Amino acid sequence: MDDVETLEQRHGDYFAPTFVVTVGGKDLVRDLFLTVSAVKVDLKEKAAGRFSVTVANAFNWEHREFVAGETEDRVDLLDLFAFGAEVEVKLGYGEPARLDTVLTGIVTELTTTFGAGGTPELEIAGYDGLYPLTIGKKTRAWEDAPDSDAVAEIASDHNLDADIVATTPAKPRIDQNEETDFAFLEKLAERNGAIFYVAGKTLRFGPRRNDADAAIVLPWGGGLVTFSPQANLAKQITEVQVVGTSATDGAQITGVARRGAESGVDGATTGGADRVAEAMPSNDGVLRIRAAVHSQEEADERARAILEERAQDFVTGSADCIGLPELRPDINVSFEGLGRGFSKTYWVSGAVHDLSGSGFKTTIEVQEPSL
Repeated sequence: MDDVETLEQRHGDYFAPTFVVTVGGKDLVRDLFLTVSAVKVDLKEKAAGRFSVTVANAFNWEHREFVAGETEDRVDLLDLFAFGAEVEVKLGYGEPARLDTVLTGIVTELTTTFGAGGTPELEIAGYDGLYPLTIGKKTRAWEDAPDSDAVAEIASDHNLDADIVATTPAKPRIDQNEETDFAFLEKLAERNGAIFYVAGKTLRFGPRRNDADAAIVLPWGGGLVTFSPQANLAKQITEVQVVGTSATDGAQITGVARRGAESGVDGATTGGADRVAEAMPSNDGVLRIRAAVHSQEEADERARAILEERAQDFVTGSADCIGLPELRPDINVSFEGLGRGFSKTYWVSGAVHDLSGSGFKTTIEVQEPSL
């Protein structure tokens, strides 16, 4: 666990925010001497991480081209920033060699504006290793296999290392029907109560790590600048019933998950399902759905996944912090100095790192199943 003092020492009192952006192996600032005015990285669970980089002095008025370098070593930036070019973004403080890599990806967007006055800026943007999963649709099937086997094959198809938590039970058949790998991965995650994202070149697929200790502690006014939490009963339920048909005898099966089975709730706090039961005791708070499940184990697992997903939406919030490259999805942060209700550990679902002339800040989205 890192507290404010530890982070300050690591980052040199946050005195000199800096970055390294390489495109096609070339450092935009140190190799090409370009002026990069803004770098932004947006990381979310169950979404491709996105980056954008703004170059301020890329246009050569004499040649009327976006170029960098002297005449004999001139680099055509439209060639360097070609679609599919590999990008690495590092953010932090102090010496460039000590910075953390927050995203590796490829260029998918190129933007500029030729106005009546001023020099046109060039913005490049793109996504991490999940982006190729959104291209093209496939039809294929797996037999007598758990969903995690399908996830592992998708990772292999896209040259991603795999960090996959095995799912249960094995299913008689898993079908991908004219779907992108990304859409299919979303479906597998939903029915297993899992999340997924790419960190570096590794695909992570598994349950939230919201039971782990806090990786970072931030007090309000000491690293945590603002925090806007919201507790909402709208999606909270006390029980989930998933109805399907047995693959062996055709009989109806019902999977059940009840309050208390959700993760991240301990004896010191009260979950959203318990709050619903307290606030509306005359309402059974039961969600009943029909789904394509064919065994009791599969029906129970599906019910647990639905209960878990809704439980995590009880307390949500957005927080602005000093720029911290360590903040990323699927870690836990502890906020202090916010009173009895909101001083606690939250699970991070998304992080936006923004470095510009205004400094370096990080905005995170958090979730918590209890209050």
